[in-house]
Amino acid sequence: MKTKGMIYAASAAAFWAISGISGQILLQQFSFTANWLVSARMLVSGFVLILISQGSHKGNLFTIFKNPKDALALILFGIFGMYAVQAGFFQTIAFSNASFATIIQFTGPVFIIFYEAFRQRRWPSFQTIFLLLLTFVGILLLATHGNLHQLIVPKMAIIMGLIAALAIAIYSILPRQLISDYGSLSVVGWGMLIGGTFANLIHPFWHPTGTFTLFSVSQFLIVALVGTALSFFCYSQSLRYISPSLAGILTAVEPLLSLVFSIIIFQMAFGWIEWVGFLMVFCSILLIQKQL
Repeated sequence: MKTKGMIYAASAAAFWAISGISGQILLQQFSFTANWLVSARMLVSGFVLILISQGSHKGNLFTIFKNPKDALALILFGIFGMYAVQAGFFQTIAFSNASFATIIQFTGPVFIIFYEAFRQRRWPSFQTIFLLLLTFVGILLLATHGNLHQLIVPKMAIIMGLIAALAIAIYSILPRQLISDYGSLSVVGWGMLIGGTFANLIHPFWHPTGTFTLFSVSQFLIVALVGTALSFFCYSQSLRYISPSLAGILTAVEPLLSLVFSIIIFQMAFGWIEWVGFLMVFCSILLIQKQL
């Protein structure tokens, strides 16, 4: 049964990585905008997750809105967690590529460390500070190719990537009690719908951009369904058989998979300095996650 859980968790990571690659194809080869992609994706994904939640729990979907405090927390989660993660991630892809977007978003636990240190009024341990420095140096190597006088990644890609990482921390912290009370599928589904509604205030989905072909539609379905509903379902199923910590470690292979897919599909150049930077970030964040 443990093997089954590990397969579910690894599948979730693979689906998330594939979703990022499909997003890059839509943004850079079919001229879709990140704002439209986020608007359409979040609405589709939200509806699907809500339907899955209703089918699996048979409860009242609107129970969470009966408590004003919980409803407010859900709205904040939908906008500053869900929407901010999606918008930051796809904007980073638009300015750079899926691999860089995935690895910089992967640094979300850094912000969780800062939050916990502030909440507990206690400095992080020396080991944690060392890992944070390694993460920073790794990102610097990825962004500069080792030449500190020149950025090879656009500044906006770094800014949007850090926004996505910060939103990952909010996404992880804000809904903890909500998920405990109402279940993850319901909370994430409503968060997607609320975030999608907010996204449509910025770019309505009925004003599409880009070129629609059979292939581009298939890539959108991968982004909206495989990369969200199916991946989240696999991750949730994995928790039935393995611990959250093991599931977290297995899903952490997403940046590595995204990098491999980018090299294969886009023939992305990746020299030894980038590999050093990638491994510094990857290993440091894995060790930081074990402390959370």
